[in-house]
Amino acid sequence: MNDLYTGPITINERISSLDILRGIALFGILTINIASFTPGGPPGFTHSPNSVDNWITTFLLLFVESKFFTLFSFLFGLGFSVQLIRAKQRGDGFALRFSRRLGALFIFGLLHIVLLWDGDILVVYAIVGFILLLFRNCKEKTLLKWTGMLLLIPNVIVIIGFSSIEILRSMSQYANQFQQFDISFVNAFKNGQQDTYQILSSGSFAELISSRVTGYIEVFPLLLSRVPTILAMFLLGFYVGKKDILRNISRYQSLLKRLSRWGIGIGLTINIIIIILTKVLPPIPGVVILLLNQTLTGPILSLSFASVIVLGLQNNKVKYLLSPFSNIGRMALTNYILQSVLYSFIFYSYGLGLSGKIGTWQALIVAIIFFMLQICLSNIWLKYFRFGPLEWIWKSISYWKVHSIK
Repeated sequence: MNDLYTGPITINERISSLDILRGIALFGILTINIASFTPGGPPGFTHSPNSVDNWITTFLLLFVESKFFTLFSFLFGLGFSVQLIRAKQRGDGFALRFSRRLGALFIFGLLHIVLLWDGDILVVYAIVGFILLLFRNCKEKTLLKWTGMLLLIPNVIVIIGFSSIEILRSMSQYANQFQQFDISFVNAFKNGQQDTYQILSSGSFAELISSRVTGYIEVFPLLLSRVPTILAMFLLGFYVGKKDILRNISRYQSLLKRLSRWGIGIGLTINIIIIILTKVLPPIPGVVILLLNQTLTGPILSLSFASVIVLGLQNNKVKYLLSPFSNIGRMALTNYILQSVLYSFIFYSYGLGLSGKIGTWQALIVAIIFFMLQICLSNIWLKYFRFGPLEWIWKSISYWKVHSIK
């Protein structure tokens, strides 16, 4: 989860485009997460009998999956930069306070996993955040070099892995073995999905806690595979913050325009090819090639989408239309956790128990309605308080001092 505040900040001191980007990223994360509870939803390894659901899943894989999570990573790094700059201006310590902040984030993540949902991103963000601290004194060119290297490595690994599988599959002595692997993978995924739906919709609270903890431990190695991309986006956000690009849009307007045009064109083209390949290739190479959605097109399109939004915000009409996302972005941590409360209510046995029982299109409608409710609640809350409730706790731990919430 992106860092939000560094000491008392007035409304005038905030970067409004940053808050709006956070709010939009939250909506993207909500849609992809809630769809994952439905048959045939992302990652799309199985198909729904409803063609509308399948088209929605394809849309989410193309425009949402790995794009807004990656955008959040970028915003985390940007928030880190803002904090570091302000700490240097005040002449006070930074590393210890930010370390406490990351420690608190780690604890929030653990509680999130145990009590609400094992799709948590806070724990990994906290871990990678400690690595980010090591780069706090790096020069801008160094940040860009590390960013490029970290983005390149996972893509090279994915391409080598995909190529190796295809070469081995083409050899007669391995062809039959790979066919069996494909069948076993699909069956294991379907059975695992059904078992998860069953536990979520009918298990006791204790069983659900056990399932969440076990599930998170099982996928943790996969989450760690995202560390290079997450760290790269942290560093890139740090770089953008150091350059103060969001406060000097006119100076970087041509760069942002090129990034939005070429990035979206190239990113969507590659992403379309990836999705087509996942549908025509056998399951195992299809899964491997889908990783490029995370390591390649995710960074390209998240930055391109952000560029389009930031440029659009220079127009007063666009800024007015997108302004509702601002307050929800100011309470990003609280609203992120509230979205998991929604999943609990809809899909778990102590709620409506609808895990695996509603279509992706229905889940998407619920997400839109709930997000509108979050916007309203955020607006009301921030009329009376300076911070969201979890942001206030987070800030107090970071400074080791209870701040006024009003």
